[in-house]
Parts: sequence; structure tokens; C-alpha cells
Amino acid sequence: MKPYVICHMLGSVDGRIKQDIWGFKDHHKYFEEPASKIKADAWLVGRVTMQEFSSKKAPAKRRGRVNIPREDFVAEYKAKTFAVVIDPSGKCHWDTNMVSTEHVIEVLTEQVSGAYLAHLQEQNVSYIFGGETELDLKLVLKKLYKLFGIKRLRIDGGGHVNGSFLKAGLIDEFSLVLAPVADGTIGAPTVFEAEEGYGKRKATQFTLKSVKKIYNDFLWIRYEVLRGKSGR
Repeated sequence: MKPYVICHMLGSVDGRIKQDIWGFKDHHKYFEEPASKIKADAWLVGRVTMQEFSSKKAPAKRRGRVNIPREDFVAEYKAKTFAVVIDPSGKCHWDTNMVSTEHVIEVLTEQVSGAYLAHLQEQNVSYIFGGETELDLKLVLKKLYKLFGIKRLRIDGGGHVNGSFLKAGLIDEFSLVLAPVADGTIGAPTVFEAEEGYGKRKATQFTLKSVKKIYNDFLWIRYEVLRGKSGR
């Protein structure tokens, strides 16, 4: 069993996701307000995005080697929703185990240090292991379902995180807030960044679920993955 996975993004008409030159006064609302209307038990982002919410200071260095078994750690929590971060090397540091009203769950590989695990345990931050050196995203989803009861998961990017789940065939639905702007920046991050070049992987096809005009000239488009015609 795994959560139902919804990828939610704000994008330009040419698929870019950076908003620095778009000229909107409050670009966050165009993403966050529709996101709040998507029913989900948790939201998931990559390490770079989560560092906007985590501590800006590193914990004090520990003397000697810290030996902690590489076992999943479910901390005590009262929150009903979760903030999940894909952080294979363990680079996010925490002063709390919460982001707003969500309990933090770190997704790690077994290569992280014992000192980092000790830091997470001291801050009562939950963590799970998704693999020895690389993440098995299917395993990650199974653990989120089993250990935390997460049945609906919203992925909020960025492009590499979205692309990893897309490539693994784990996305069930795609929610796109389409901004009325053409970015045109060569090399700028896009909604999905799975891999370079054209290999054996097939493009993922969708079927339209709904479309709604919002904020005058924006479109909120929701697609479901067309199973049987999508590949890795």
C-alpha cells in the first residue's frame, strides 16, 4: 500500500517554475491557495526547498563517533498532518519538529552520520531510510503509509523531486496552476526534470480531470495519470 500521490506546481506556459522575472507581486498565493484546497495528509519537498523552513544554524559539533542503528525513527507527535523532506545526505537542521502545523519527517539514505541522527532525535524529528546509498521512492511511500498513516501525499517540487517520482511511475495526479506568462529562460528549472536526453523511458500521459479559471487569467488544471500508457 502507498499514498495517493498528487504533484502540485505553479508553472509558466513554457513549463518553467522560477518566478523571479514574472512580475507578480505575490506569486506565493497563486501556488499556496490552490494547494490548500487539495485534500492531503502530508506535503513533500526536496532539501533545497525545505531549507527555507529549517534552522539557519548548524548544531554544535560532537566529539567522537556517534553509533546509532540505521533504523526508522517515529518521534512523538500530536500533529495530524506532515511535512516530508527528501534529504538523502542529511543537510537540513532543526530547532523544532514542526513546520507550521505539520510534523517533520526526514527521508534519508543510510550514508548519513550518526551525529546527524542524534540531532534529529534530540529535536524529536521523525526520519525514515529509503535505501543504503540511493533512495527507493516506492519504499519511501510504503513507509509513509505504514508508519504514519499517510494516505494522500502532495508533492510540491522542485523539478528534480517531481521528475524522480514521475520517472518511478509513482504519481497518480498532476495539479498545475498555469500562469499567464512566458518565461523564456534557457536552462531554467522546469516542472519535471527526470533525466537528460531520450532513453528508453516513455513520456507520462494524463487524462483531464478538471480545469478552472482563477485569478482572472490563471488556469488551474488537474490531470490524472493514464495508467497503462505511462512508463519510466
